[in-house]
Amino acid sequence: MKKNFKLIYIFIILLFTLAITGCVDDSSKKVSIIVPTGTPSLGVASAINNSSIVEVNIVSGSDPLVAAFTNGSYDIVVAPVNLGAKLYNANANFEYVLYKTIVWGNYYLVANEEILSIESLDGKKVLVFGKNSTPDVVLQTLAIAKGIDVEFEYVNDVSTANSYLLTGKADIIVSAEPSLTKISSNKSFYTFDLQQAWKDLTGSYSLPQAGIFVKKSLKNNQAVLNVLNKMKQSVDMATTNPNELVKDAVSVDSNLATIGQDTLEKAIGNCNLRVEENDQEAIEFYFKKVIALGIGVTVGGKLPDEAFYY
Repeated sequence: MKKNFKLIYIFIILLFTLAITGCVDDSSKKVSIIVPTGTPSLGVASAINNSSIVEVNIVSGSDPLVAAFTNGSYDIVVAPVNLGAKLYNANANFEYVLYKTIVWGNYYLVANEEILSIESLDGKKVLVFGKNSTPDVVLQTLAIAKGIDVEFEYVNDVSTANSYLLTGKADIIVSAEPSLTKISSNKSFYTFDLQQAWKDLTGSYSLPQAGIFVKKSLKNNQAVLNVLNKMKQSVDMATTNPNELVKDAVSVDSNLATIGQDTLEKAIGNCNLRVEENDQEAIEFYFKKVIALGIGVTVGGKLPDEAFYY
């Protein structure tokens, strides 16, 4: 009897030890993040600037993000939601889940002549940054829905698109905040709100543009959880304390520093930075529209299942 009691006691101690070990994560673990420059980096700037455990790589264009997803080389990836869905649908071993959507559309047509409607683009060339990324998807969706013929030309990032407009290499571009406010500070351009055009078509103003993806294997890691919470709080600052968020942004992102604090403070209200609790519903609504209009390839051809979400 004593022997049995001793075995039971040892067993309980082992279980308790395993439970404690499973719950304790190294809260000082370095957490690696890759994030696109622009509105996404602006949104998470406070988390980056005020955390000693974050190692961040701020990039331009989609290629580094595709590589990050493919190689699993970062703990957290901030990326277009449709890019994450496309890679998830194409890869049974996709390593990431979508934690939160943080950017809900900051795209505008910008031109030297007034754009009264999407239909006025018929027969014209539009320069778009990021082939098959959200701005391309949105504009293609609108063009197909309106039955117009638009010639699309592509560059890798919004800075290049802006430079084409400023140097006269393009007459109409898709641009995005906050860089749009910057290029408009010295020269007047006509702008057309693509979020409003999307709402007129679909009834929804929300464009699930960029989100925070986290490695599945790190969902319960305390250091990663702490950083995710700080990133969410940072996005909330776009509404609650935008000036402080802007200060952080110019400290961590040299591209945003070039845009300047004053310009960012003017632009941040048009960036649609927020966290919505019903983001899965909004994402699926957006993806269904894209699929129905024949360009579902940009989201992987189908709705991602529940395992795509955190």
